[in-house]
Formats: sequence, C-alpha cells, structure tokens
Amino acid sequence: MIRKLANADKETVLELLNRQPAENLFIIGDIEAYGFDDPVTLWGDFNGDGQLVAVLMRYFNHFIPYAPSLEKLDAEGWGRIINLDGRMRQLSGLDMLVRQVMPYIWQPLKTKQTCCYAQREAALPLNGQGQQKDVRMLFPEEAEKMVRLRASIPAFHALSEDHHLLQRNMEKGISRSFYVEKDDRAISAASTSAETRSAAMIVGVCTLPDYQRQGLATSCLIKILAALRAEHKTACLFYDNPDAGRIYEKLGFQSIGHWIVARYG
Repeated sequence: MIRKLANADKETVLELLNRQPAENLFIIGDIEAYGFDDPVTLWGDFNGDGQLVAVLMRYFNHFIPYAPSLEKLDAEGWGRIINLDGRMRQLSGLDMLVRQVMPYIWQPLKTKQTCCYAQREAALPLNGQGQQKDVRMLFPEEAEKMVRLRASIPAFHALSEDHHLLQRNMEKGISRSFYVEKDDRAISAASTSAETRSAAMIVGVCTLPDYQRQGLATSCLIKILAALRAEHKTACLFYDNPDAGRIYEKLGFQSIGHWIVARYG
C-alpha cells in the first residue's frame, strides 16, 4: 500500500533510509532540513505486514525513489504517483531503481546522465599537500558570487540556480562553499549540498577555463574534506569524467555504484 507520509512516520522512514545513508543522502538531508512539509513531500510503500519497504521523495520538481532491493520496488506505483503529481522535471537516484521507474513516466525525456557515485569515509587521513592558502569560505550573503562562477562554466549551463535558495541552504547549514578569488571574482570553487548530521554531498567542483590545471579546485576540495573530517562526516560525490575520477581516488574516494539524472519536460 502506498500513502503519503507525515511527521509521525519520521522515525520509521529514517530507519529504512539509514540502512544506506550515503545512497540516501539527498532524502535524509531534505528531511532533516524541511521535515515533511513543503517543498518536501514523501510517499511510502508498506507491505502486507505494515512494514515500510520503499520511499519516494519530491523536492520542488525533483523526484528520488528508494528501495533496498528491486524486489521491494513498485516501479509502476511510483510512476503513477509522479504522473498524477504533475510537477516532475527531474528524476534521479540509484541506477538500478531509476531505470525501472522511467518506463512508467508519461513526460518526454529530454536528457539522461549516468554518473559514478563515490564516498570517502570521514576517518580516512587527509593529505593536504598543495593546499592553497588563499582558499576562502563563502558566506551566505555572498551566494550570488557562486552562482555567477557556475554560470560562466559550460558544464554548468544546464543548471538553473537561484542565489536566494543557495543562501537559504547555507543559512540552514545544508550547504557550504570554499573558493579562490582573483580580481574580485570567484575563479574556482567546491561546495557541499544536502549536508546531514553524518554526511555531505560535494558538488560544484569547478574552475574558470583560463585558470584550470593549477590545482585550484583540488585545493578547494581539500579544504571541504578537512572541514567534513573534523565534523566526522562522510563525503560523497558524483563524477562522469575519468580524469576527475582519478583525482578523487587519490583523495580516498571509493565507488559505491551509479546514479542516474533524467530530465523531463
């Protein structure tokens, strides 16, 4: 049986999600930040014994399904919920799950990207060699500086960002950024997203084309990893570039699967 979840279900939901905390970082992070209220909506699938076996989350127009195994995933049921809701523009999640749901989506698919999903345990030692002294922490009121940097980089052109939302997430403690500045503008950065009590997703690792291959983004990344390690948080990230993958492996990241981002509308 599928039904909408409420705050009374929080303990049950987190018990299921925390079986794979890295894989469920986005869902856990949004629950910690917003609870079960707008912009977050959650649905749960319960078996005949009343046990929660799968979850679907909507964050604004972004949906993420989760089940611990394919046998417990009602792909058609989740597809029906998404279609009836009518707000979906992005579907993402673990490769094995999203591929099962996609055939039931009515909307035309625009793009689909598959990335490696990796994590770095907080207890691992961190080699800060090459770390730049001019890496700065971004303050919430400077959020527009990060939005302008990403908008200047081709790989981020498909990303539409609102600096007000970024600022709010920074103020809530679910996002932070470190950056390098030159001539009063950010030229390289790395950020976190969906931070929880135990983990954080690293996003937006980037450098303006004219300043690449100087180790600037790696320096920002090391700064973030040091901060997360001090707080005993596991670092997670996506990548689809083999060169980036080799850098992440040197920093202690290990692959834990694949993640699909499918965009619609």
